[in-house]
Amino acid sequence: MKSLLISGAYYPPQVGGLSQFMSKLATTMGRERVCCLTGVSQNGRVSTREDGPRVYRFPTAFSKSRYVRAVGRGAAITQIMVQERPQVTMLGSIDEGQIALTLRNWLKLPFIVFAAGNEILDVIEEKWPKPMLALQTADRVVAISRYTASFVERAGVDPSRIEIVYPGYDTNRFCPLEDRLELRQKLLGERYRDQVILTVGNLVARKGHDTTIRSLPRLLQLVPDVTYLIVGDGPYRSQLETLATELGVRNRVIFAGRLADEDLAQLYALCDVFVMPSRAQLDEKDVEGFGIVFLEANACAKPVIGGRSGGVPEAIVDGVTGLLVDPNDSGELADAIARLLTDREFAHRLGQQGRERAVNEFSWRRAADSVQGILDSVKREQLTPKGE
Repeated sequence: MKSLLISGAYYPPQVGGLSQFMSKLATTMGRERVCCLTGVSQNGRVSTREDGPRVYRFPTAFSKSRYVRAVGRGAAITQIMVQERPQVTMLGSIDEGQIALTLRNWLKLPFIVFAAGNEILDVIEEKWPKPMLALQTADRVVAISRYTASFVERAGVDPSRIEIVYPGYDTNRFCPLEDRLELRQKLLGERYRDQVILTVGNLVARKGHDTTIRSLPRLLQLVPDVTYLIVGDGPYRSQLETLATELGVRNRVIFAGRLADEDLAQLYALCDVFVMPSRAQLDEKDVEGFGIVFLEANACAKPVIGGRSGGVPEAIVDGVTGLLVDPNDSGELADAIARLLTDREFAHRLGQQGRERAVNEFSWRRAADSVQGILDSVKREQLTPKGE
């Protein structure tokens, strides 16, 4: 049975955790089981890879203009239904709720919705009628963590229709690698001999880069040979650069910008500790639903430190695969980093236990099989007469 995954704004080449989730899930499910509709542009209207599904790229289907959007969606759905014949719909975000409701009304396609966190808070706070209706009447809502599932339940969804499917990581890419001296020298310059703490992610306030920078004055008193490598870009960069300068640690913070995805495993290899003290900013409807990067770093046998916030405690087992800290306490963070940098045996043990957990419990194959099982169940329910 084939399904249609609709993800208007979250699909490569757009970067970020949700885009990765959608593309990895679809690629793992394979073209016989899924096709995709997105508004994210790339060369050509329909793109495909040998190991992935057909991706129908129709920016007009997600236009802000009601007329353009109607025409774009009509063209996209017509082409997809003729060529792919999907029997169930998956929504990458509740933002696409209107499409799913239309397809169910017109074509009798049941649908499931993925829930990451922020968008569910938007629906709850703004009380948008169509997204709320789609969320509450979806055949299933698939949350990426128990934390996110709690928001879905708050939105009025029957708990019996909420499923939890954790993200996976790319088992072919993320594994222990040798630290490459040339990459280390390229990124760290004259500080290439230092111990390295690493953060990978968009530069937004939620990720807690500022807490890590604030931890450096104390950390450098405990461990003098440390450099903080920040990989990613975003609107918060100038504020972070100013903060590092004001604290007198600018020479210990390297803003590497956005690097190629294929370099990520090698980046984890050169770090000693991966750090991302994310915090929930509920007033701005911005939370960390899970944190795939913690799995990736663990899979590379690196110890991780995260904020005791959002879905992060489900990605990190405190004291087993990494450490959890108060995301607003730079002193606690400094002490946690120093512990891992000075107690090599403890850090090694966390890294090895993190890798074992990642290998045994998280993979895109496991996630894809779980989602496919949910889709099959939804379709069976549709075909089973009520009362049987």
